[in-house]
Amino acid sequence: MMMSKLQQSNHGMNERIASRFAMQVPVELLLDNGSLFPVLTRDISASGIFISVNKSLQLQDDLRFLITFPKEITTSCKLLTLCDGVVVRREPKEGSEGLAIKITRCHFLNFS
Repeated sequence: MMMSKLQQSNHGMNERIASRFAMQVPVELLLDNGSLFPVLTRDISASGIFISVNKSLQLQDDLRFLITFPKEITTSCKLLTLCDGVVVRREPKEGSEGLAIKITRCHFLNFS
């Protein structure tokens, strides 16, 4: 499901600049200790993802994560993507926290 596309306004409001799609896609956060922390996206766009986690992360924290796009989304093959990003918004929730992560770099690892 596509949500509306917004652009930066002259009033300095922080608004979306890319269309986002409500979909759950597997993501693994790469933690500093080398372990992987699995989560699902709530929505995704060309410029970022939104996830819910039960870990404490702060605004402007840098993250590295793997996104797995299944065949059902790519329509041809499973795609594994390594991304760097930064936390740009936090939404406290009961038992977890929603995080908006801006993607700063993306590298396609494999197609299968």
